[in-house]
Amino acid sequence: MAVFSIDVFSWWRNAGWRNKSRCVLCHALVSACETSPYGGFCGGCAADLEEFFTDAANSCPLCFRPIQGGAVCGGCQKKPPAFERMWASLYYEPPVSSMIRALKHLADLGMSRPLAELMRRHAPDWLETERFDFVLPVPLSKERRLHRGFNQSEELADILSEHYGWTLLPRQTVFRRHREPQSTLKSADRVRNIKNAFEINGHIPKNCNILLIDDVFTTGSTLNELARTLKKSGAGKIFCWSLARPPMKK
Repeated sequence: MAVFSIDVFSWWRNAGWRNKSRCVLCHALVSACETSPYGGFCGGCAADLEEFFTDAANSCPLCFRPIQGGAVCGGCQKKPPAFERMWASLYYEPPVSSMIRALKHLADLGMSRPLAELMRRHAPDWLETERFDFVLPVPLSKERRLHRGFNQSEELADILSEHYGWTLLPRQTVFRRHREPQSTLKSADRVRNIKNAFEINGHIPKNCNILLIDDVFTTGSTLNELARTLKKSGAGKIFCWSLARPPMKK
């Protein structure tokens, strides 16, 4: 009887649990085939998260501030950024913000693929019409990377590049000087803090088009400075794709 009982329970575990996984958001136990189309979410959470997709049709294409009809806003007309287009897939608010913090500050690398899948599900409308020679995740300083152990933007870029077949620029191509975290500073201070923070170490082919991948776009200071540095070194068009952007008042 003892042997029979062990065999029964072994069969039960294999049949009922082997192909099960938990939704990364609600932790509901679902079959692997249910979560795979949604990148780790159950169907219910995947549908709910669509409410956090940005309203790109009514956002400035350069800073993603709300503007009716998606025209370039007055601020970007007066002072255009160094990049050609900007896109943020989601609004940075719970539960999206909690998932990003889990990845970024708690080193929950299991969040990388679900978050990248959310980006893919609400990808830039210009993705198929523009040509990218290279993809570059926004680099971290050596000190911050050592402290964190990874670069969250690089985690996202790796997954997206694998899906789309893009070519990543080598990590050492761009060096970033260590500065205060941008997230701790006000808008004007961010511009001063990030100025001249990037330096090109590797070869960048002249007039090549580059897609920058970032986790959170706030003021755009970091992406603008990086784009400016890349263009100064001979790059052509620069496009930016961010996972999230804080919602702004209309």
